[in-house]
Amino acid sequence: MESPRGNLRNVHVENIQNLSTPIRIPPSPMLKTLGYGTGVNVYRLDRSPRLGHPRSPWAIKRITQRTLDKKDTSFNDRIIHEAKILRKLSHPNIVGFRGEMQTAAGVNSLALEMCNTSLGSILEERFEEELGPLDANHIFKMIMDVAKALNYLHTEAKLLHGDLKSFNVLVKGEFEICKLCDFGVSLPLDEKNEVKISGEYGLRYVGTTLWSAPEVIDQMDTIDSKADIFSFGLVIYETLALVPPHTLMLNDTVDGDEGDEGCDESGVGCLKDDSIVELNSFLEPADDKENDPVLNSLESAYGTRPPLPEAFELSDDYNTIVELFYLCTNDLGEDRPTARTILECLPNNAPNIDKSSD
Repeated sequence: MESPRGNLRNVHVENIQNLSTPIRIPPSPMLKTLGYGTGVNVYRLDRSPRLGHPRSPWAIKRITQRTLDKKDTSFNDRIIHEAKILRKLSHPNIVGFRGEMQTAAGVNSLALEMCNTSLGSILEERFEEELGPLDANHIFKMIMDVAKALNYLHTEAKLLHGDLKSFNVLVKGEFEICKLCDFGVSLPLDEKNEVKISGEYGLRYVGTTLWSAPEVIDQMDTIDSKADIFSFGLVIYETLALVPPHTLMLNDTVDGDEGDEGCDESGVGCLKDDSIVELNSFLEPADDKENDPVLNSLESAYGTRPPLPEAFELSDDYNTIVELFYLCTNDLGEDRPTARTILECLPNNAPNIDKSSD
């Protein structure tokens, strides 16, 4: 009779054999595009059944053709870096690693667990349809799930995510579970939960500026896990304002002389769709933007707590959410809570959250 340990070993060997089977990915034009990132696209790969059993689809992350044409290897290096990190991570609130592939030309692709959508996409749709802030129970669920992932990263994996934003929070179903993704610029934390940005290791924080903490904007030599907490606070802000941090003021800056016509009651509608397009162009480097008043106004807001929209009306269900947004975006890292503190305190202040979803 075979022992349980022997059975487990056989299962492990079978899994390795399955993972070692070559993964064939069609060219990008033949795949459905799920999303876009800086220098990369994410596609859906529908896998054929095996031995008559259906298999779940995968998300495939690879650099764009435009990036390939520029011969910029940094984004491919990030995919390789992300694969190395994800191989070592195991947590229900972190996207699952499925495999890594490389073409004959040396271009890498990353196969990941497939989720329905991202928090950022959900918020974009709500903004466009003028639905108002995300439901409080969904925000609580997102906060708890992301806090669990951050607590694991900061205390066990000893990693700074380094690019926390709504589009890097994946959502399955109707907020059944939320998962962190995109570890291409994550940084190792030392025994003090710090990262030495300058020095012999040459580590560099390259997260998205709109969500960056003040110590990152100020280019401090040392940052710690609280930089992720500041970014997390701005993700909470997004669930209320439905737009990226610091962008509500863009429409006021561009159209300030046109009055408030066209704004909705919450003030969220003051950021028009074309302002979001303009924002994307602002974030691209250019020689003629040095004296651009809109860009200068945006840059001056980096690393600060953005104000909630004016005429903002929220029910009491949102009180704890707003309070946590303020705590996470305190200027000094020492005044921000840890992910563990959030996990310990939030359930006691969220009486309406559906605890059966945990």
